[in-house]
Amino acid sequence: MPTFRTLAKAKRIGLLLAVGVSLCACKKRSAPVEAMSKVPIKEAASAIGIQPSDLPDHQALYDAITKYMTANQGRAAKDVDELVQKGFLKPLPPLPSGKRYHLDQRAAVLSILDK
Repeated sequence: MPTFRTLAKAKRIGLLLAVGVSLCACKKRSAPVEAMSKVPIKEAASAIGIQPSDLPDHQALYDAITKYMTANQGRAAKDVDELVQKGFLKPLPPLPSGKRYHLDQRAAVLSILDK
């Protein structure tokens, strides 16, 4: 029959293991791309001379992503250019050099970022 000391020691070991595992699981994660660009796409586009009406809205992005994934057995597009090339999204206006489009497929959000 286990003694009180044996049980107490086992509890301490279990607690140390739980703390160690939780500390190892806590990794520093880089900020999401959305956090890097706080300016909404329509305002960013206006600032660089693109008509906001030429950009797809949230619903159009969501529909394009959903249709692409349905047509490709659940595979996500690698970027917004792939959605345009495959015809799921209308062509986007060209950006000035040093800028690029970024598509967050989970949130269906299009951003303009620096390269």
